[in-house]
Amino acid sequence: MILFILIIHINAQCIHPIFCQGNILHTIQTQKIFNDGKTFVDMTMKKTENEILNAWKNIDIKNKEQVTTFVADNFNEAGSDLESIIPSDYKEKPDYVDNLKVQELKDWSLEINKIWLELCKQFKKDIEEFSSILYVPNPFFVPGGRFREFYYWDTMWVIDGLIISKMFDSAIKMQENFIYIINKLGYIPNGARIYYKGRTQPPVLAQITYNIYQGLIKDGQQERAKQFILKSFEAIEKEFQYFYEHRSIRACLIFQNVYCDVMLYHYDSDIYYPRPESYNEDISIGHANIHMYHEITAGAESGWDFSTRWFADQKSLESIQTSDILSVDLNTFMIINMKRLASFSKILGYQAKQTFYETLSKNTEEILLDKFYNKETYQWNDYNFRQKSFNKNFYASNYFPLILKSKSDSKLIDNLKQMIQQYPGGIPTSIFNTGQQWDLPNSWPPLNQMIIQGLINNDQMELALQLSQNVINNAYCCFEKSIIQYGKGYMFEKYDATSIGTSGGGGEYEVQTGFGWTNGVVIWILNTFGQKLVLPTCPQQI
Repeated sequence: MILFILIIHINAQCIHPIFCQGNILHTIQTQKIFNDGKTFVDMTMKKTENEILNAWKNIDIKNKEQVTTFVADNFNEAGSDLESIIPSDYKEKPDYVDNLKVQELKDWSLEINKIWLELCKQFKKDIEEFSSILYVPNPFFVPGGRFREFYYWDTMWVIDGLIISKMFDSAIKMQENFIYIINKLGYIPNGARIYYKGRTQPPVLAQITYNIYQGLIKDGQQERAKQFILKSFEAIEKEFQYFYEHRSIRACLIFQNVYCDVMLYHYDSDIYYPRPESYNEDISIGHANIHMYHEITAGAESGWDFSTRWFADQKSLESIQTSDILSVDLNTFMIINMKRLASFSKILGYQAKQTFYETLSKNTEEILLDKFYNKETYQWNDYNFRQKSFNKNFYASNYFPLILKSKSDSKLIDNLKQMIQQYPGGIPTSIFNTGQQWDLPNSWPPLNQMIIQGLINNDQMELALQLSQNVINNAYCCFEKSIIQYGKGYMFEKYDATSIGTSGGGGEYEVQTGFGWTNGVVIWILNTFGQKLVLPTCPQQI
């Protein structure tokens, strides 16, 4: 029984002749007018689209000086479509700070709290026609650095930090932006730029909504919480419908003796051209191979752009095959979505839908926990449904199903304990050091948070605390180190798992500071283990 209406049409690819496709984009990017390809596509047009296209006809595209002048004459600097604002519900000292035992951690948390003021933005009025922005009506928090717009799955951890800081209005406004986008497009793109259309990211809207709901309930705002669910339900169901129709394959086509009405999920995209923001990187790999471009954007949809996790040869981006892989993390997120939709249905009195989503989540979870579990390596593994094989290598996402409160065997916990002890800076993304940013030595705060929550859900509090302390140690020591180096403390998007006080690296761009999801994860850990965390011991050079 399917209780939602099938999607007839999805507004997918971006066809903008300047920011997404066309000769102007190709020339400016391939001539490397800017070191970072994202710079050009984040600029705003000084003139109308037609005026710029006409002006381009007079440019000698082989003359880099002419092209550079053309850009200066016709475009404003990147990020000029944004303006900073002060969140209306900002608090200089959130309540959770008083729960911290260590004074230095209290002081640090107050410094992190100030960063909300740097990251809160809104789009300027009447700018949409001249910009690559994907317009939303409310303010939002950006990750920081080159990421001048909000990103889909990043926002879940940002909102976690806002909820703990009791910035409910800010959290709800960001969630409402997602509702607005779904009602307009049918799904949530990778980020708030038109060039991100055609690819989404791990679907976390249901969990975002649930976390805000729980925060409102805890704050005594029961009626507001219920009305919030009522306003959100249709859009959350619509997003679930999108993945059900466009990112899935029937389980019975993959495994024997399983439910045929259950779908399993894989990352994919609707794009068969180079990513505008990483144009040169893509054409140097894809060589006009549209299938390659498709797989690259599918990898970007996963949030793990890029990792050996998606590579057939476990080495090179040229072998990427993202859309062939039924991924552990995406299926975990989808099961969480089913559970949340069941809970929301119960709150709203939708009994038939509650039964449907409860049954679907139970059956899907059963397949994930059983069929994807490797009894030799004691972890869940991604499955390549074309090659009919599991990827038995370690990836942090292999432990995401712990969050479902799975009954984990002791050897799985022992293996995870060994990883936590081996890597003092947090769980690494993988054990392959390839230069890709979603591989060793990088440790990403949101992945660690998912594992910590999974350990808590399985009553492994001591191990959860140990991993939490590792994450705090690295973030705190990097913050202190950056004060010495730059005169200002920075939070980074990723860290080095092999040491303390070292930020991450690799990938298509320099490590970024800010940083939205790191701030949210650190606030969440400080709030969860505030009385048990100790002051990090940083390396002497710091």
